This record gives sequence, C-alpha cells and structure tokens, in this order.
Amino acid sequence: MPSNNSSFIIAPLAVGSAVAAVSVFAALIFRRRSRTCSNGPSSNDAVIIGGYQSLIGDTPLLYLPHISSLLPNNVKIYVKMECLNPGGTGKDRAARSMILCAEEKGELPPPYKASMIANKADSKITNISDAPNAAVKDHSNIPDDIHAAIVTALKNTKTHGILIEGTSGSTGISLASLACTRGHGIIVAMPDDQSNQKKEFLEKLGCGVVVVKNCSISNPGHYVNVARRIWEWLNVERRYDEYYWESVVKPAGDEILNGQNNSSPPRLIRAAFMNQFENLANVTSHYTSTGPEIYSQLDGKVDAFIMSAGTGGTLVGVGAYLKERFFENLQQKHRMLSQSPPRIVLVDPPGSSLFNKIKFGVAYASQQSERKLRRHRYDTLAEGIGLDRVTANFGLGCEMISWEKNTFAKLINETSSDQNYEQISNNNASSTLQSKIIDDALSISDQQAVHMAHHLLRHEGLFVGSSSAMNVAGALIVASQMPEGSNIVTVVCDGGQRHTSRFWNRDFVVNEWGLKWPGDYVTDPLEHDILHQLGIKV
Repeated sequence: MPSNNSSFIIAPLAVGSAVAAVSVFAALIFRRRSRTCSNGPSSNDAVIIGGYQSLIGDTPLLYLPHISSLLPNNVKIYVKMECLNPGGTGKDRAARSMILCAEEKGELPPPYKASMIANKADSKITNISDAPNAAVKDHSNIPDDIHAAIVTALKNTKTHGILIEGTSGSTGISLASLACTRGHGIIVAMPDDQSNQKKEFLEKLGCGVVVVKNCSISNPGHYVNVARRIWEWLNVERRYDEYYWESVVKPAGDEILNGQNNSSPPRLIRAAFMNQFENLANVTSHYTSTGPEIYSQLDGKVDAFIMSAGTGGTLVGVGAYLKERFFENLQQKHRMLSQSPPRIVLVDPPGSSLFNKIKFGVAYASQQSERKLRRHRYDTLAEGIGLDRVTANFGLGCEMISWEKNTFAKLINETSSDQNYEQISNNNASSTLQSKIIDDALSISDQQAVHMAHHLLRHEGLFVGSSSAMNVAGALIVASQMPEGSNIVTVVCDGGQRHTSRFWNRDFVVNEWGLKWPGDYVTDPLEHDILHQLGIKV
C-alpha cells in the first residue's frame, strides 16, 4: 500500500463550486496541522520559516475512484492536488524558487523584515547599487498603462526590489502573493484572453498589471516581450530612478537616504525579470519537490505521469525525477516495483506546437498560420497551456539522456552555464539506461476538456479549471493503454473558481466557441459517456 505520511493520499470529498473555496481553506489548515514540522521548509530553502511560504508543497495525492472504475484493467488514477497550495496553484513552487534564486544572485534585494525599520543604515547599504548615474533616461514616452503599472509597483515595494513577469495569470498570482510576504513590488504583463478573475486578483494583491493583445512571441507586443522591455526600462535604462527618488522615497521621509548629497538620484531600484519560460529555477522546483513527493506518496510505484505544459516546468521536472529514480534502482539492482520506466506523456491543447515537437520533432501547428488564427495564438479555450515555441524548461524534456545518479541536476547546471546538453551525457552508458524525459504526446480537444470537467464535478465532486480537465482526460486515455494494476498520476493545477467567466460560462463556451454544453442534450445517450467522448474503447 502507498505510504500515508505528511505527504498523504486522500479519497475525494463531494464538493461543488459553492463550497470549493472553503474546501481549499480547510485542506490548507488540515495539511499544516498534519505535517511533522509545521513551519517545515525543506533543507534547500531553510531561509524560509513560517508564513505563506511554509504552506507551499506537500500537497495531497487524490485517488479518483469513479474515473478509475471506468476501465477494466484495475488501474488507479491519482491527481496531485496542486490547487491546494496557498496561491491555489502549483505555480507557487516555481514562483518561490525563482524569487529565492533572484535574491541569492543579488538580482533582487533581500526580503523585507520588520528589523530593517530599526536599522535603516543596513537597509541603505544593502539596497543601493553602486552603478553610475550617467545613463539615467526619463520616462516621458512610456505608454500610460505601463507607466501606471510601474508606479503601482514602485509605491508598494518595501525593499526597492521589483519583480517583473509575463504570464497568463497563475504564475503572476503566485509571484504577487510571495512578493507581498517578502516586501517586493511586482509588475505583470498578461494577454487579453485570460479570465477577468485573474486580473482582478492580481490588482487586489497590489500588482501593477499590463494587459496586451495576444500574439506570437516573435511580435514585440507579446506579453513576455513587454515584460522584458519593462525590466530594461527599470534596470538597464533606469528611466524611473528620478521618479522613484522624488515621488516615492523623499515623500516617505527616509532621513538616512535623504541625507545623501547626490547630483543625480541614487540607483535604488533593483528589478528582476522572472522569465518563467526560460528560467531553470522553474523546472528545478518540481525536480526537487513535486517529483519526490509523488514518488514517496506511491512508494515509488508510478507507472505514468501525464499533464499539459505551459512552461513545461512541472512535466519535465517531475518526469526527470521519476525516470532518474527508476534507472538508479535498475543500476543498483534494487527491488523494482515496475518493470519498465514510467511513461511521461504530454497533453496538448489545439493549436499548440508541442504535440508535433514530441511526435515528429517539429514545433509547428497548422493553427499558427496567421490567416487561420481564431481567438488567440494557440486556438484553444484552455488557459495557461500550449506554446508556439520550445522553451528552455520544456526543451530539457526532449533530449536523450544517459541516466545515472543526479543526472538531471548536472544537466540543469550545464544548461544554465550555456553549455551543450550532450556534455553531461555518458556516451559509454548502456542503451537500456538512456531515454528522453517526455515519451509521448496526446492532443485533447476543447470539447473533450469541457466534458471531462463536468464529469469530474458530477462524479468526483471536483470543480477544476481547463488545464486540469485536459490533464485528467489525458490520464484516462493513457490509463486505458497501461498494464493491469498500473498507477497513473496527473495534476489538478487550479480550481474552477478562476474560470467562471470563460471555461465555466455556458454562454461563452457555446456562443463564442461553438462547443456543446454538457446537459443541454439530455436526449443523447452518449453525452454522459466520458469514454465515448474521449474515443476510448473497452
């Protein structure tokens, strides 16, 4: 039987949308009380004690009895409940990792502490850069909406540090929540095809939000490129040094800082571009936490891990850990719970190029043709998943790797140093110890995701978002192909509460996207047959 320790497995509770938020809160309290160490930071980030950060990770693994019972091969389908992180999403893990990494490198100031008030001199020495002032430019030609977002972040920072990110929303929420606890300001650029709830939540967290039209990454107006440009204005061209000094710092009455005799404003602002798609602190967070948790929760018997990819951090990080442990046990001739390596399978939405990258080695999808584009770049109702390019995090999952102990950690270090993937490959290793992290890919339609979301709510009591519905749909398809008794794991990324204006909005789904709404066609005997909807024959 799988272990039932501080990282536990639970059976589902029958909860609907009306009690979903209460359930999340109750689960967080229960998790915190159930831990062997209530303020339990892991050894690699022991600087974090208590507070928001202490609730990140150790999420429960939930067995889905109804979904599992649909198949005759006695498989068990589990979901890692990442929606029970304090920010309501697994993005909390990557956000924490990226912020800690930026602080360690000096790209961000140290976190704000109450003791800094009593010793402003230390704050001054820590946070003022020695960079020359000659390059300062003004901000007069910066668009009004971006200027307003920058001003919001400058007024909210307590450390002079500013986080900047381009995100579809969930990563921004996690970064903003953590920024609040660490005293940094934050600016988020996000595409205009995301739910209103995400934007409103970000603004309530004190985030400066810039909404841009969705477009290809090759377009300078893409939300990631806009975020990078804001970082350049703040950190390279230093267009806001004078504004921050005259309009924020001086009015705050900081006597020590005001006592400086500068001919031009000091460089107080220290901005960091999180760059979640290319930042390997993202994938590292899942390799060092999410993967080990899943492995421990099932006592090492994980036969397949399936999920969609936004940055690719979770899929690749978890997949790398599971495969590394399998091949390590194989080399050391440990008792093997599975006779073959765990299958790592990508679930991809319509219009994303990642499916073709895994299947055929070419990152292209026909929907990316400009004349065929519908509502947004990836041509899907799902939010936060699918890409038209291969990122650094996802790219690690596409390389052939010769597995040995700590292989993936070495690969990350080599990649971070701009060296070739193959430099850490052991060319003399047996071919039986070589594999890619990602083995296969499935394409799931928006209609299939809608059907699965409603099926989960009716039969498992889970109110999930669009990417989570796609994940479970993919898990069920893979489960139907697995040997008897296999354990299949996927992820519930976030709850449906953030998707009520789009994915859980009947008018939007039916009228804007031309999809069927489950329940509208009560005379169709196949409407509630989820196996039929997914094309699974048993």
